[in-house]
Amino acid sequence: MSDIKIKETPVEDEQAQPILTHEKSLSQKIAHGSEASDILDQQMVSLGIQLVTQLNVLIKTSRIYERTNKALDKPVDAMLTLIKTMAHDQPVTLRLQNDFLFLGDSHLKVNAQQMAVATSIIDVLNTWKIGGMTFSLAAESKDLREFAALFVSFDPGNKTIEDLQKEIRARGIAGIDLEEQRQLQIRKGPGTAGNTGPGTAGNTGPGTAGNTGPRTAGNTGPGTAGNTGPDGTENADPKMQRKANGRNAYAKVGGSVGTLTQSAREGGTVSFKQARRAIQNIIDLMVDDEASILGLTTLRCHDQYTHNHSVNVSLLSIALANRAGYPKVELADLGLAALFHDMGKSTIPMEVLNKPGEFTDEDWVAMRNHPTEGVLGLSKMRGITNLPGRMAAASFEHHMNLDFSGYPKLTVPWTISLTGRILTIADCYDAMTSSRVYRREPMSPSKVLNMMLSKSGKSFDAVLLKLFVNCVGILPIGSLVMLDTNELAVVLKPAVDKANTERPFVRVITDPQGNSVDHGREIDLTEKNETGDFRDNIIRLIDNTEYKFDTSRYFV
Repeated sequence: MSDIKIKETPVEDEQAQPILTHEKSLSQKIAHGSEASDILDQQMVSLGIQLVTQLNVLIKTSRIYERTNKALDKPVDAMLTLIKTMAHDQPVTLRLQNDFLFLGDSHLKVNAQQMAVATSIIDVLNTWKIGGMTFSLAAESKDLREFAALFVSFDPGNKTIEDLQKEIRARGIAGIDLEEQRQLQIRKGPGTAGNTGPGTAGNTGPGTAGNTGPRTAGNTGPGTAGNTGPDGTENADPKMQRKANGRNAYAKVGGSVGTLTQSAREGGTVSFKQARRAIQNIIDLMVDDEASILGLTTLRCHDQYTHNHSVNVSLLSIALANRAGYPKVELADLGLAALFHDMGKSTIPMEVLNKPGEFTDEDWVAMRNHPTEGVLGLSKMRGITNLPGRMAAASFEHHMNLDFSGYPKLTVPWTISLTGRILTIADCYDAMTSSRVYRREPMSPSKVLNMMLSKSGKSFDAVLLKLFVNCVGILPIGSLVMLDTNELAVVLKPAVDKANTERPFVRVITDPQGNSVDHGREIDLTEKNETGDFRDNIIRLIDNTEYKFDTSRYFV
């Protein structure tokens, strides 16, 4: 439905069966807010990702085969199993708001590997202006098959969601309901700019304030730049094409991390060829538009932290090394080394990596050993004949710190390599601006930069840190700011003029009253009017983590 497509990995191979089954009334027996409730919520979100995956398979397969074809058996059976598991207490609703997917009120945060599938479903729902798709226990195999056949046979160019709803009723399709997208607004609450009515500002749950409407700034609806029109023709908007290329490259790199990490856990043979090609693609894109690629590092998903973190550290390291004068070939080597800097974590049990509570002393020992384990693991891997020094340094030194205040602790003289110093900065920045399983609330990019600058020359190489600030900006990419017009804007890229580092390029995302705007204007804050005064000014930085406002939507 969108003419700029992300190439997807074969979704038919995704895990079809759910990882959680529970008795009918289990969710009613668990106290809200308890640890058991948190675990159940996490499992339901995981099932939600599987539901999205199988729905994507069903729709794509139905475009090729008739409703009775055996090719539909696998996605239909998988969806029925998921629905019966998830909808015991009440129907399960997959919602789309502001280009984010939700399962009921829970945000379905996807990792780099899942991005292509999620984007495909988001494009389909946006084209039809579908805000919610509800499945109940009444749904049977014939209903899913009939619905999928209907869905792919209707042309969104001359049919509407109302037409779909009428035809669903006319054909007697049970257990599947559609609802239209709803326009949500960002409104100012008493005394808080950008606060959105009762509750927290910018909260990204369905029905909560701060989740802007279905076609907010940066979101392209049917027929707009970057999306396929009903006739299937491509809109060759260069900016949207670059954004799509960036998403595709990010997804490929993430897929490489997942595949090789799993192979390492299983003791299999590894090949870095695919990952190297993906990194080279990233470098080519970054040369053309560094800010757009770095914008993808705003993706934060605590449930898939390890994969997203590895990709983000690789992108940030490449950008920093490029500023430091690395030639293109060496950028690829560094990017690959950065991508697998945390390979040592493959030796740590998943229950420790995904532990929501406090780590025990034994857990911390395992975590602090992962740099050493990474070097040992990489050197033993089948598929690597000679371990590149840069890859060994990335794994061993990224937590060491310039003043050796980190780990591992050494008893012999050591000089930290340039690779290690670059990785230390990129790793720290992304780790602290990301939510983790054991720390759901990240720090805002500006706060992290201030903290890192306070340790310049101690934990971090002073020259490299200055170059890094030039990459992401004094007001880092993805930051939320308020302009003197009382409009909210998101930082897209640093200022070109280094004399005006506090005047980045921004995109307006609300009007002065706090209502979300469609395709908000992009502003170069260094521009001046006829009298020589700046046209627009930032009056303050909004802590988007405090208000739970996720700005990554404007880069994906």
